[in-house]
Amino acid sequence: MSTCSLAPFIMMSLYLEQMSQTTGSTIGMLAISMSISTVGSAIGAATIGRVLKVINRKVMIITAGIMIFTFQATISRSINISSIYVAAFVNGVGSTWGGIAMAQIVIAQWFEKMRGTMMSLCMVVMGIVLTVTIPVIGNLIAIAGYQPIVMIIGIAAGAGVILSAFLVSGAPEKYGLKPYGAAEAVGGGAQYKIPPSLPFNKVIRNNVFWTIVLIVFLCTLVAQGFSSQAAVIFRSLGLNPVNAAYVLAIFTLFGMPWQFIFGFLCDKIGPKYAMTIAGSVCCVVLLLTFLWTGFAGALIIAFGMAACGCLAGLYGPNMAPRLFGVKDVGDIIGFIIMAGSAGATIGPLIFGFMYDSFGSYTTALIMMGLILAVCLVLNFWLSSKKNLEMIKQQIAAET
Repeated sequence: MSTCSLAPFIMMSLYLEQMSQTTGSTIGMLAISMSISTVGSAIGAATIGRVLKVINRKVMIITAGIMIFTFQATISRSINISSIYVAAFVNGVGSTWGGIAMAQIVIAQWFEKMRGTMMSLCMVVMGIVLTVTIPVIGNLIAIAGYQPIVMIIGIAAGAGVILSAFLVSGAPEKYGLKPYGAAEAVGGGAQYKIPPSLPFNKVIRNNVFWTIVLIVFLCTLVAQGFSSQAAVIFRSLGLNPVNAAYVLAIFTLFGMPWQFIFGFLCDKIGPKYAMTIAGSVCCVVLLLTFLWTGFAGALIIAFGMAACGCLAGLYGPNMAPRLFGVKDVGDIIGFIIMAGSAGATIGPLIFGFMYDSFGSYTTALIMMGLILAVCLVLNFWLSSKKNLEMIKQQIAAET
Protein backbone atom coordinates (compact mmCIF):
# COMPACT_ATOMS: atom_id res chain seq x y z
CA MET A 1 0.00 0.00 0.00
CA SER A 2 2.78 2.43 0.95
CA THR A 3 4.80 1.65 -2.16
CA CYS A 4 1.90 1.78 -4.62
CA SER A 5 0.71 5.12 -3.26
CA LEU A 6 4.04 6.97 -3.29
CA ALA A 7 6.23 5.36 -5.96
CA PRO A 8 4.31 6.80 -8.97
CA PHE A 9 4.65 10.32 -7.54
CA ILE A 10 8.38 9.86 -6.92
CA MET A 11 8.81 8.65 -10.53
CA MET A 12 7.47 11.92 -11.95
CA SER A 13 10.98 13.34 -12.30
CA LEU A 14 11.65 10.75 -15.02
CA TYR A 15 9.31 12.44 -17.50
CA LEU A 16 8.88 16.06 -16.38
CA GLU A 17 10.71 17.37 -19.43
CA GLN A 18 8.52 15.41 -21.87
CA MET A 19 5.39 16.42 -19.98
CA SER A 20 6.36 20.10 -20.17
CA GLN A 21 6.50 19.84 -23.96
CA THR A 22 3.12 18.09 -24.16
CA THR A 23 1.33 20.54 -21.87
CA GLY A 24 3.14 23.65 -23.11
CA SER A 25 4.33 24.52 -19.60
CA THR A 26 7.68 24.98 -17.90
CA ILE A 27 9.35 22.59 -15.49
CA GLY A 28 8.70 25.15 -12.75
CA MET A 29 4.98 25.17 -13.50
CA LEU A 30 4.90 21.38 -13.32
CA ALA A 31 6.87 21.45 -10.07
CA ILE A 32 3.99 23.45 -8.58
CA SER A 33 1.87 20.32 -8.95
CA MET A 34 4.22 18.56 -6.52
CA SER A 35 3.69 21.32 -3.97
CA ILE A 36 -0.07 21.10 -4.51
CA SER A 37 0.10 17.36 -3.90
CA THR A 38 1.99 18.05 -0.65
CA VAL A 39 -0.81 20.38 0.42
CA GLY A 40 -3.31 17.60 -0.36
CA SER A 41 -1.21 15.21 1.75
CA ALA A 42 -1.30 17.63 4.68
CA ILE A 43 -5.09 17.95 4.46
CA GLY A 44 -5.42 14.17 4.13
CA ALA A 45 -3.23 13.72 7.21
CA ALA A 46 -5.24 16.29 9.17
CA THR A 47 -8.51 14.50 8.41
CA ILE A 48 -7.51 10.82 8.41
CA GLY A 49 -8.11 10.26 12.11
CA ARG A 50 -11.56 11.84 12.10
CA VAL A 51 -12.63 10.16 8.87
CA LEU A 52 -11.53 6.77 10.22
CA LYS A 53 -14.04 7.16 13.04
CA VAL A 54 -16.99 7.48 10.65
CA ILE A 55 -15.90 5.58 7.52
CA ASN A 56 -14.62 2.02 7.26
CA ARG A 57 -10.90 2.02 6.46
CA LYS A 58 -11.50 -0.38 3.57
CA VAL A 59 -13.68 2.27 1.91
CA MET A 60 -11.02 4.92 2.58
CA ILE A 61 -8.24 2.83 1.02
CA ILE A 62 -10.34 1.94 -2.06
CA THR A 63 -11.14 5.64 -2.48
CA ALA A 64 -7.43 6.41 -2.17
CA GLY A 65 -6.60 3.88 -4.89
CA ILE A 66 -9.07 5.58 -7.23
CA MET A 67 -7.56 9.00 -6.40
CA ILE A 68 -4.03 7.79 -7.14
CA PHE A 69 -5.10 6.25 -10.46
CA THR A 70 -6.93 9.48 -11.36
CA PHE A 71 -3.74 11.53 -11.01
CA GLN A 72 -1.69 9.20 -13.19
CA ALA A 73 -4.47 8.95 -15.79
CA THR A 74 -4.73 12.75 -15.87
CA ILE A 75 -0.98 13.08 -16.43
CA SER A 76 -1.19 10.51 -19.21
CA ARG A 77 -4.03 12.20 -21.04
CA SER A 78 -3.93 15.87 -20.15
CA ILE A 79 -2.65 18.55 -22.51
CA ASN A 80 -3.10 21.47 -20.07
CA ILE A 81 -1.61 22.19 -16.67
CA SER A 82 -4.81 23.18 -14.81
CA SER A 83 -6.28 19.67 -14.80
CA ILE A 84 -2.96 18.31 -13.52
CA TYR A 85 -3.07 20.76 -10.60
CA VAL A 86 -6.54 19.56 -9.58
CA ALA A 87 -5.57 15.91 -9.88
CA ALA A 88 -2.36 16.54 -7.91
CA PHE A 89 -4.38 17.75 -4.92
CA VAL A 90 -6.59 14.66 -5.12
CA ASN A 91 -3.46 12.49 -5.33
CA GLY A 92 -2.08 14.10 -2.17
CA VAL A 93 -5.17 13.18 -0.17
CA GLY A 94 -5.14 9.65 -1.62
CA SER A 95 -1.46 9.07 -0.87
CA THR A 96 -2.25 9.74 2.81
CA TRP A 97 -5.54 7.88 3.17
CA GLY A 98 -4.14 4.84 1.35
CA GLY A 99 -0.41 5.29 1.92
CA ILE A 100 2.25 5.46 4.59
CA ALA A 101 -0.01 7.30 7.07
CA MET A 102 -2.64 4.58 6.94
CA ALA A 103 0.08 1.91 7.11
CA GLN A 104 1.58 3.49 10.24
CA ILE A 105 -1.83 3.71 11.89
CA VAL A 106 -2.53 0.03 11.21
CA ILE A 107 0.92 -1.01 12.45
CA ALA A 108 0.59 1.11 15.60
CA GLN A 109 -2.72 -0.61 16.37
CA TRP A 110 -1.56 -4.16 15.67
CA PHE A 111 2.02 -4.11 16.99
CA GLU A 112 2.85 -3.27 20.58
CA LYS A 113 6.12 -5.15 20.06
CA MET A 114 8.30 -4.67 16.93
CA ARG A 115 6.29 -1.58 15.97
CA GLY A 116 9.37 0.37 14.89
CA THR A 117 10.75 -2.53 12.84
CA MET A 118 7.45 -3.00 11.01
CA MET A 119 7.17 0.71 10.20
CA SER A 120 10.74 0.76 8.93
CA LEU A 121 10.09 -2.24 6.66
CA CYS A 122 7.47 -0.21 4.77
CA MET A 123 10.14 2.35 3.93
CA VAL A 124 12.81 -0.25 3.18
CA VAL A 125 10.62 -2.19 0.74
CA MET A 126 9.62 1.05 -0.98
CA GLY A 127 13.30 1.90 -1.42
CA ILE A 128 14.04 -1.53 -2.88
CA VAL A 129 11.13 -1.33 -5.32
CA LEU A 130 12.16 2.15 -6.49
CA THR A 131 15.79 1.12 -6.89
CA VAL A 132 14.75 -1.79 -9.14
CA THR A 133 11.93 -0.17 -11.09
CA ILE A 134 13.15 3.38 -11.77
CA PRO A 135 15.81 2.31 -14.35
CA VAL A 136 13.27 0.00 -16.01
CA ILE A 137 10.58 2.69 -16.15
CA GLY A 138 13.12 5.20 -17.45
CA ASN A 139 14.05 2.90 -20.34
CA LEU A 140 10.41 2.14 -21.18
CA ILE A 141 9.60 5.86 -21.27
CA ALA A 142 12.56 6.44 -23.61
CA ILE A 143 11.21 3.74 -25.94
CA ALA A 144 7.43 4.30 -25.85
CA GLY A 145 7.04 7.81 -24.47
CA TYR A 146 5.72 8.72 -21.04
CA GLN A 147 1.97 8.73 -21.71
CA PRO A 148 1.25 4.98 -22.17
CA ILE A 149 3.78 4.03 -19.45
CA VAL A 150 2.27 6.45 -16.94
CA MET A 151 -1.20 5.04 -17.65
CA ILE A 152 0.12 1.53 -16.95
CA ILE A 153 1.78 2.79 -13.75
CA GLY A 154 -1.51 4.36 -12.69
CA ILE A 155 -3.47 1.16 -13.29
CA ALA A 156 -0.91 -0.94 -11.40
CA ALA A 157 -0.61 1.50 -8.49
CA GLY A 158 -4.36 2.04 -8.14
CA ALA A 159 -5.01 -1.69 -8.29
CA GLY A 160 -2.27 -2.33 -5.70
CA VAL A 161 -3.78 0.13 -3.23
CA ILE A 162 -7.32 -1.18 -3.80
CA LEU A 163 -6.12 -4.77 -3.31
CA SER A 164 -4.51 -3.78 -0.02
CA ALA A 165 -7.91 -2.61 1.24
CA PHE A 166 -9.00 -6.27 1.34
CA LEU A 167 -5.80 -7.33 3.15
CA VAL A 168 -5.65 -4.65 5.85
CA SER A 169 -7.77 -5.25 8.96
CA GLY A 170 -9.50 -2.90 11.37
CA ALA A 171 -8.27 -2.35 14.94
CA PRO A 172 -7.60 -5.57 16.93
CA GLU A 173 -10.40 -4.94 19.43
CA LYS A 174 -12.88 -5.09 16.56
CA TYR A 175 -12.17 -8.83 16.42
CA GLY A 176 -11.72 -9.38 20.16
CA LEU A 177 -7.93 -9.52 19.72
CA LYS A 178 -4.97 -7.68 21.22
CA PRO A 179 -1.89 -6.23 19.49
CA TYR A 180 1.13 -8.43 18.89
CA GLY A 181 3.44 -8.28 21.93
CA ALA A 182 0.81 -6.97 24.37
CA ALA A 183 1.13 -10.08 26.58
CA GLU A 184 2.32 -9.55 30.13
CA ALA A 185 3.13 -12.29 32.62
CA VAL A 186 0.79 -12.01 35.63
CA GLY A 187 0.86 -14.57 38.46
CA GLY A 188 2.71 -17.09 36.34
CA GLY A 189 0.16 -16.96 33.53
CA ALA A 190 -0.01 -14.95 30.32
CA GLN A 191 -2.58 -12.18 30.32
CA TYR A 192 -3.13 -9.65 27.56
CA LYS A 193 -3.28 -6.00 28.38
CA ILE A 194 -3.42 -2.94 26.12
CA PRO A 195 -1.66 0.02 27.76
CA PRO A 196 -4.08 2.82 28.71
CA SER A 197 -4.22 5.77 26.35
CA LEU A 198 -4.83 9.50 26.42
CA PRO A 199 -7.61 10.83 24.13
CA PHE A 200 -6.53 13.16 21.36
CA ASN A 201 -8.32 16.19 22.82
CA LYS A 202 -5.98 15.84 25.83
CA VAL A 203 -2.93 14.87 23.77
CA ILE A 204 -3.15 18.04 21.69
CA ARG A 205 -3.01 20.15 24.86
CA ASN A 206 0.21 18.50 25.99
CA ASN A 207 3.52 20.34 25.51
CA VAL A 208 5.33 17.04 24.98
CA PHE A 209 3.17 16.26 21.94
CA TRP A 210 3.82 19.69 20.45
CA THR A 211 7.53 19.13 20.99
CA ILE A 212 7.31 15.89 19.01
CA VAL A 213 5.45 17.78 16.27
CA LEU A 214 8.14 20.47 16.23
CA ILE A 215 10.94 17.88 16.01
CA VAL A 216 9.24 16.13 13.07
CA PHE A 217 8.67 19.49 11.33
CA LEU A 218 12.33 20.51 11.72
CA CYS A 219 13.76 17.11 10.77
CA THR A 220 11.58 16.92 7.65
CA LEU A 221 12.53 20.48 6.75
CA VAL A 222 16.20 19.44 6.82
CA ALA A 223 15.70 16.06 5.12
CA GLN A 224 13.48 17.30 2.29
CA GLY A 225 15.45 20.50 1.86
CA PHE A 226 18.57 18.43 1.26
CA SER A 227 17.07 15.66 -0.89
CA SER A 228 15.28 18.15 -3.17
CA GLN A 229 18.66 19.62 -4.20
CA ALA A 230 21.00 16.71 -3.40
CA ALA A 231 22.48 16.35 -6.90
CA VAL A 232 23.32 20.08 -7.03
CA ILE A 233 24.83 19.92 -3.53
CA PHE A 234 27.06 17.02 -4.55
CA ARG A 235 28.16 18.90 -7.66
CA SER A 236 29.03 21.91 -5.48
CA LEU A 237 31.64 19.68 -3.78
CA GLY A 238 33.53 19.41 -7.06
CA LEU A 239 31.84 16.37 -8.64
CA ASN A 240 30.98 16.17 -12.32
CA PRO A 241 27.37 15.34 -13.29
CA VAL A 242 28.09 11.62 -13.70
CA ASN A 243 29.75 11.23 -10.29
CA ALA A 244 27.03 13.35 -8.67
CA ALA A 245 24.44 10.94 -10.10
CA TYR A 246 26.38 7.98 -8.69
CA VAL A 247 26.48 9.53 -5.23
CA LEU A 248 22.77 10.35 -5.47
CA ALA A 249 22.05 6.67 -6.14
CA ILE A 250 24.30 5.68 -3.22
CA PHE A 251 22.46 8.20 -1.02
CA THR A 252 19.21 6.37 -1.82
CA LEU A 253 20.80 3.01 -1.04
CA PHE A 254 22.18 4.30 2.29
CA GLY A 255 18.63 5.17 3.29
CA MET A 256 17.43 1.55 3.33
CA PRO A 257 19.75 0.16 6.03
CA TRP A 258 19.34 3.35 8.04
CA GLN A 259 15.54 2.94 7.97
CA PHE A 260 15.75 -0.65 9.18
CA ILE A 261 18.37 0.10 11.85
CA PHE A 262 16.34 3.03 13.17
CA GLY A 263 13.16 0.96 13.46
CA PHE A 264 15.09 -1.89 15.11
CA LEU A 265 16.64 0.53 17.62
CA CYS A 266 13.21 2.02 18.40
CA ASP A 267 12.09 -1.46 19.48
CA LYS A 268 15.27 -2.37 21.38
CA ILE A 269 16.31 0.85 23.14
CA GLY A 270 13.42 3.23 22.41
CA PRO A 271 12.84 6.15 20.00
CA LYS A 272 14.71 8.55 22.32
CA TYR A 273 18.04 6.78 21.89
CA ALA A 274 17.40 5.79 18.28
CA MET A 275 16.92 9.50 17.58
CA THR A 276 20.08 10.32 19.55
CA ILE A 277 22.23 7.92 17.50
CA ALA A 278 20.91 8.77 14.03
CA GLY A 279 20.52 12.48 14.80
CA SER A 280 24.04 12.79 16.20
CA VAL A 281 25.58 11.19 13.10
CA CYS A 282 23.69 13.52 10.79
CA CYS A 283 24.31 16.58 12.99
CA VAL A 284 28.09 16.05 13.14
CA VAL A 285 28.33 15.48 9.39
CA LEU A 286 26.44 18.70 8.69
CA LEU A 287 28.34 20.85 11.20
CA LEU A 288 31.63 19.71 9.65
CA THR A 289 30.46 20.40 6.08
CA PHE A 290 33.39 22.76 5.46
CA LEU A 291 35.73 19.74 5.69
CA TRP A 292 34.04 17.61 3.06
CA THR A 293 35.13 17.91 -0.57
CA GLY A 294 35.29 15.67 -3.61
CA PHE A 295 33.82 12.20 -4.04
CA ALA A 296 34.77 11.03 -0.53
CA GLY A 297 33.22 14.12 1.04
CA ALA A 298 30.03 13.62 -0.94
CA LEU A 299 29.80 10.02 0.31
CA ILE A 300 30.19 11.18 3.92
CA ILE A 301 27.38 13.70 3.50
CA ALA A 302 25.22 11.10 1.75
CA PHE A 303 25.75 8.66 4.62
CA GLY A 304 24.89 11.24 7.28
CA MET A 305 21.90 12.71 5.49
CA ALA A 306 20.44 9.25 4.83
CA ALA A 307 19.98 9.04 8.61
CA CYS A 308 17.93 12.24 8.58
CA GLY A 309 15.18 10.56 6.56
CA CYS A 310 14.59 8.21 9.51
CA LEU A 311 14.11 11.13 11.87
CA ALA A 312 11.59 12.69 9.50
CA GLY A 313 9.53 9.58 8.76
CA LEU A 314 9.83 7.23 11.74
CA TYR A 315 10.58 9.18 14.93
CA GLY A 316 7.14 10.75 15.49
CA PRO A 317 4.99 7.67 14.65
CA ASN A 318 7.13 5.61 17.06
CA MET A 319 7.52 8.11 19.91
CA ALA A 320 3.97 9.50 20.18
CA PRO A 321 2.04 6.18 20.46
CA ARG A 322 4.64 4.97 22.98
CA LEU A 323 3.92 7.98 25.20
CA PHE A 324 0.20 8.56 24.67
CA GLY A 325 -1.14 5.13 23.64
CA VAL A 326 -3.07 4.07 20.56
CA LYS A 327 -6.66 4.99 21.40
CA ASP A 328 -6.65 7.95 18.97
CA VAL A 329 -3.55 6.94 17.02
CA GLY A 330 -5.14 7.99 13.71
CA ASP A 331 -5.45 11.59 14.88
CA ILE A 332 -1.99 11.53 16.46
CA ILE A 333 -0.11 10.15 13.43
CA GLY A 334 -2.18 12.24 11.02
CA PHE A 335 -1.24 15.41 12.89
CA ILE A 336 2.44 14.43 12.95
CA ILE A 337 2.46 13.69 9.22
CA MET A 338 0.78 17.04 8.58
CA ALA A 339 3.67 18.74 10.42
CA GLY A 340 6.10 16.76 8.27
CA SER A 341 4.29 17.93 5.12
CA ALA A 342 4.74 21.53 6.23
CA GLY A 343 8.45 20.96 6.76
CA ALA A 344 8.73 19.26 3.36
CA THR A 345 7.17 22.31 1.74
CA ILE A 346 9.38 24.88 3.46
CA GLY A 347 12.72 23.03 3.45
CA PRO A 348 13.49 23.25 -0.30
CA LEU A 349 12.67 26.97 -0.29
CA ILE A 350 15.08 27.67 2.59
CA PHE A 351 17.90 25.69 0.95
CA GLY A 352 17.32 27.41 -2.36
CA PHE A 353 17.20 30.96 -0.96
CA MET A 354 20.29 30.38 1.19
CA TYR A 355 22.20 29.14 -1.84
CA ASP A 356 21.13 32.22 -3.77
CA SER A 357 22.23 34.46 -0.88
CA PHE A 358 25.61 32.90 -0.06
CA GLY A 359 26.59 31.36 -3.40
CA SER A 360 27.17 27.91 -1.87
CA TYR A 361 25.39 25.29 0.22
CA THR A 362 27.98 25.28 3.03
CA THR A 363 26.18 27.83 5.19
CA ALA A 364 22.81 26.17 4.61
CA LEU A 365 24.14 22.73 5.56
CA ILE A 366 25.79 24.03 8.75
CA MET A 367 22.56 25.79 9.71
CA MET A 368 20.66 22.55 9.17
CA GLY A 369 23.16 20.87 11.49
CA LEU A 370 22.35 23.45 14.16
CA ILE A 371 18.63 22.78 13.66
CA LEU A 372 19.23 19.06 14.24
CA ALA A 373 21.24 19.88 17.38
CA VAL A 374 18.17 21.71 18.70
CA CYS A 375 16.06 18.64 17.87
CA LEU A 376 18.42 16.42 19.88
CA VAL A 377 18.06 18.70 22.91
CA LEU A 378 14.27 18.75 22.58
CA ASN A 379 14.25 14.95 22.29
CA PHE A 380 15.94 14.62 25.68
CA TRP A 381 13.66 17.23 27.23
CA LEU A 382 10.42 15.55 26.18
CA SER A 383 11.75 12.18 27.40
CA SER A 384 12.70 13.49 30.85
CA LYS A 385 11.44 11.66 33.94
CA LYS A 386 9.35 14.68 34.92
CA ASN A 387 7.49 14.73 31.59
CA LEU A 388 7.02 10.96 31.50
CA GLU A 389 5.59 10.98 35.02
CA MET A 390 3.24 13.84 34.11
CA ILE A 391 1.89 11.87 31.13
CA LYS A 392 1.40 8.75 33.30
CA GLN A 393 -0.60 10.82 35.80
CA GLN A 394 -2.73 12.28 33.00
CA ILE A 395 -3.47 8.82 31.61
CA ALA A 396 -4.25 7.47 35.10
CA ALA A 397 -6.64 10.33 35.77
CA GLU A 398 -8.32 9.82 32.39
CA THR A 399 -8.63 6.08 32.99
